Amino acid sequence: MRIRRFLIITAALLMLSPAFAQRKGFAVVIDPASSREASAELAEYIKALEEVQGFKVYTVIDRWGVPDSIRAELKKLYGLRKDPIAGAVFIGDIPIPMIRDAQFLTSAFKMDQKRDWVESSVPSDRYYDDFGLKFDFLKKDSIAPLFYYSLAAEGNQYLRPSIFSGRIRPTDAGGTSRYDKLRDYLRKATAAKRNQEPFKGVFVYTGSGSLNESKPAHIDEMKSLGEHFPLLTARGGFVSYMDYSDERLIKTRLMNEMMRPDLSVGIMHHHGDYDTQYLSSYPKPVGTQAAFDFLMHCYRNRFATAVRYGQDVDSVRMVLEREYNLPEGWLSEAASQRGLQLEDLMADSLNLILKDFADYGYKPNCRVAIYDACYNGAFNNDDCIANEYIFQSGKTIAGIGGSVNVLQDKWPDKLMGLLAEGVMVGIVNQYNIDLEMHVIGDPTFVFAAPKETPDYNEMIIAALPRKWKKILSRDAAPDVQVMALEMLKESPLLSNAELLSILRDNPYGLVRLEAFQVLKARNASVMTDAILEASDDPFELLQRFAVNEMPRSGDPRLVPVLARLIASNNTSPRVAFNAMQAVQFFPSEEIVPAVEKALDSIRPYVVRPDGYVQGKLREVKTYAGRWDDDYEKIATGKASDGFRRSRLGFMKIYLPPYLAPKMAEYASHCTDNADLVTILSAFGWHGLGYRSDALRDVAGSIADDPSRPEAVRREALKTLKRLK
Repeated sequence: MRIRRFLIITAALLMLSPAFAQRKGFAVVIDPASSREASAELAEYIKALEEVQGFKVYTVIDRWGVPDSIRAELKKLYGLRKDPIAGAVFIGDIPIPMIRDAQFLTSAFKMDQKRDWVESSVPSDRYYDDFGLKFDFLKKDSIAPLFYYSLAAEGNQYLRPSIFSGRIRPTDAGGTSRYDKLRDYLRKATAAKRNQEPFKGVFVYTGSGSLNESKPAHIDEMKSLGEHFPLLTARGGFVSYMDYSDERLIKTRLMNEMMRPDLSVGIMHHHGDYDTQYLSSYPKPVGTQAAFDFLMHCYRNRFATAVRYGQDVDSVRMVLEREYNLPEGWLSEAASQRGLQLEDLMADSLNLILKDFADYGYKPNCRVAIYDACYNGAFNNDDCIANEYIFQSGKTIAGIGGSVNVLQDKWPDKLMGLLAEGVMVGIVNQYNIDLEMHVIGDPTFVFAAPKETPDYNEMIIAALPRKWKKILSRDAAPDVQVMALEMLKESPLLSNAELLSILRDNPYGLVRLEAFQVLKARNASVMTDAILEASDDPFELLQRFAVNEMPRSGDPRLVPVLARLIASNNTSPRVAFNAMQAVQFFPSEEIVPAVEKALDSIRPYVVRPDGYVQGKLREVKTYAGRWDDDYEKIATGKASDGFRRSRLGFMKIYLPPYLAPKMAEYASHCTDNADLVTILSAFGWHGLGYRSDALRDVAGSIADDPSRPEAVRREALKTLKRLK
């Protein structure tokens, strides 16, 4: 009876909540100057939003110039009883929130916040689109339109954007007026609405160093595209692929592919910066010419970063010459002999830089670009890679990119198949979100949906769990099933047992991966069972995600499986790398014998077994018990101040679950408040550990202790929310 009442009450609340009401509203937030300068184009864009896509559009002129007022207006529009907003676009010079004290909401960004605030904060529109978060204002930047906020303890400590969003921020970079760029872009975006195209094809590029250059990882990604886009297996559709090793100078080939007129989506895996797509690298050189080429590559990469921090050409040259024990002036002389100037080398680099768009006449036509790279979407700069893609005269309308570092071991193309089903790019990003990930361009961009396809935009916006449960129960397309699981993530209509069944039996790797991710988000009691199941999955990305959860869990039941993966001769390179890294999160007295046993079991099937076994064991013993002595010194008061503080900072990443009780006990008696804030913040990263109850207990005790300073209690409260 109690369960039945809970379900009835839950269903009623879901029906009444604004977050689950049918939404047809959309907010266009624009600064006054942009509104005046592009008034005609803006009117046509809004008209298309209303006539073609059925939105009730609310135009918000930013007369305040501060994020707080814009956010308050968006919250008001979101709370309307009739036609509340489901999304927003920020056009022109809209203030940029720079978020601090929230690195755990990013995929990879972990920078000491004592560094320069511009570098150590995260530019993020989650300030505007996630109303469950709360922020404390810190300051406004003295030069740029940047506003710094700290994530407050009173709000959520997880991301769940209330609306989808996107940024259209032209600047005067490149000698073209921001308003000319804006007018041209709005005309292009409006034309795309009036003349919707069907989804036609996908291009995937992998740069050097991507996923340890793991062939199984990249092969499985290409196989999964058949699940994302089943229609592309028929005539008329296409999937193309390019690797950095296909050609020594790959840049122009990539440009040409991204400019093909029939390309729907381009997914680019590589390293990056706000002004650079790092596409390639040379192998270790042999001979003078190869050595020169290699050094030029190093020089170009260094120079791109050096210019950002105000260094000159000569400084970079001298650093490289010292590093490679070359005579002073060798690089300049070698360049001169080849008719080159060091100052001009950037234009001919292996990598794609901002200047290349003009120099090469590069006008991308891929309608949506996915930048699986650091900083390519850093819209807080005067220009960035993602901006250049949409503001060219080609047909690129939107991109999804990160404003800071982006994790390699993530699911960058999650839900991408929904684009081919007519789902807006902003909604796809809304449900595959990190603090740093943004749509650069029009978030309402859509491809024409196939005939007789349901209006998935309306269904996602309405978010009615029972309707999505029905979809899950029938033979829907893989990404539609993934979306159904996402819609049911917090619903009692989907049990953990059902999720485990999907993880075991669903024929689609993407759906099995989503079931695993939902169990993780729930911090389900069956998570160890899920890891054990997924660690043997044929889909490499799912197996990799399972191995990545092993060190976070630390459950002793995982040790034999981890040992087997380490001992295996042909584990995928990225899985093998992460498995070896995981060794340091299990007690050495458990993991070392387990690996020895696993290695003994395969001895008969390995040539030269002694060398193979000893090599594996040597590496395992290097990692095993790596942190035991360090944390013992801290816990017993035997560490120096500098050593203690550095190790406490490392705890965000390196806190083996079996050591959690020891460090929780240390925290309970810690009298250094600065240290305690650091410790509590680090504890919040370890909510999935099998001994995280010890961390939760001490955080709760400190949060409730009125004798503690307010700053300590607030950090404890944030940690407690993150651990629940």
